[in-house]
Amino acid sequence: MSELRRDPITGRWVVIAPERLRARDVDAVHLRGGPAGAIDGDMCPFCEGQESIAGPEILAWRPPGSLHNTPGWTVRVVANREPALRVESSLGESSSALFQTLGGLGAHEVIIESPRHDASWSTMGAEEIQRVLWAWRERMRDLRRDFRLRSFVVVKNHGEASGATLDHPHSQLVALPMVPQHLDAALAGARTYHQATTHCVFCDIATQEVATERRMVSSDEQTVAFAPFASRVPFETWIMPRLHRAAFDEETDSSLAAVAERLSDVMRRVNTTLVSPAFTLLLHTAPVGEERSAAYHWHLEILPRLGPVNGLAFDGGLYVNPVAPEESARALREAVAERSAVLLH
Repeated sequence: MSELRRDPITGRWVVIAPERLRARDVDAVHLRGGPAGAIDGDMCPFCEGQESIAGPEILAWRPPGSLHNTPGWTVRVVANREPALRVESSLGESSSALFQTLGGLGAHEVIIESPRHDASWSTMGAEEIQRVLWAWRERMRDLRRDFRLRSFVVVKNHGEASGATLDHPHSQLVALPMVPQHLDAALAGARTYHQATTHCVFCDIATQEVATERRMVSSDEQTVAFAPFASRVPFETWIMPRLHRAAFDEETDSSLAAVAERLSDVMRRVNTTLVSPAFTLLLHTAPVGEERSAAYHWHLEILPRLGPVNGLAFDGGLYVNPVAPEESARALREAVAERSAVLLH
């Protein structure tokens, strides 16, 4: 069974989940040991028609009257077959003041983003991406009712270099019984800025980026996409709504539609510029109790995985980025313009 361990020096929480390694080995044998073409989707557990393998659906976008756990869905949410954390587990109490260990309480779900094995966010339409965002929102709203859970992490890994084990488009939602260190640090920094200025630091960053345009990728009246000033990796891009909102699951359908349009635009630019790169996409949203925070602002972070992470990033979090964010933003701004010029001719 999984367990949560707290680093006695930094306070960082780590999930120790040995079952996941064993499950990944079994999956690798199952998927690659079948007939030719298995890894192209013939035996993919997330493909339409394989619902019994992926498991019972928790949530799905499907036509009215469509039966659960059958083909016909557009987006489908299932429990991870070997979850890092489980709602059935108990958090318990640590028996040691120094080496704190807690039970593996939480939730670990998989959002299957399309019935098409070869789909990607650079080829999916904005409406299709909006349905994925809808699934994230609805699952968070439901999980917030469990008083034991305190925060949520959504991660989408695309491509082998990002750690993805299946090509089929999917993302993962993890609900945690504590606030992870990176979110706790961001909240502390945002609160400090708000106390000093009465402003949301994220809103001020977005306003400044729009005004200078140096690191802007694209924008409209409701959303902005830009390369952050201190980008950790080449072509890192943030997307956020202009209207202040701390928690992603507080967003309306119309707001999600606008964010999906921006995501679709940015992913096409990234795909064109970097030629279908591996990437990790992260959703950062306020933890339980901070849903109305005036200091925090939910946002998406896209991190292309163009090479190994420099060792300095593991020793103190010092990232070394060889491409200035201004150059990354310029290349992404020009990518779709160049493609449009070709289409016009």
